[in-house]
Amino acid sequence: MAKKVPSGKKNSVLSAENVCGYCLFFQPEPPGRRPLRGNCTHHKEWIENASLTTCSDMSSRHLKEQGIYQLVPSSDNGCIYIRRTKKIRTRLFLVKK
Repeated sequence: MAKKVPSGKKNSVLSAENVCGYCLFFQPEPPGRRPLRGNCTHHKEWIENASLTTCSDMSSRHLKEQGIYQLVPSSDNGCIYIRRTKKIRTRLFLVKK
């Protein structure tokens, strides 16, 4: 069962969708920084907003093309899936000082 995740807008949530923030492949930046940004170790891509991103493998909907999708909340309490056309950047390796 998918959890309710803040959609970024006041008092609204996206429900019934598995977003990157709850995925085991998502590795967030170290604590104290931005918790919604991090690496996807499955697709080897950078995720800017884990609460509004999903992939074709983890989505609760059947998405024909493989890849990472941005979720845009729509007015009818659903969301629009927009597939990334190219990688933002490849996976980053974080090094502690």
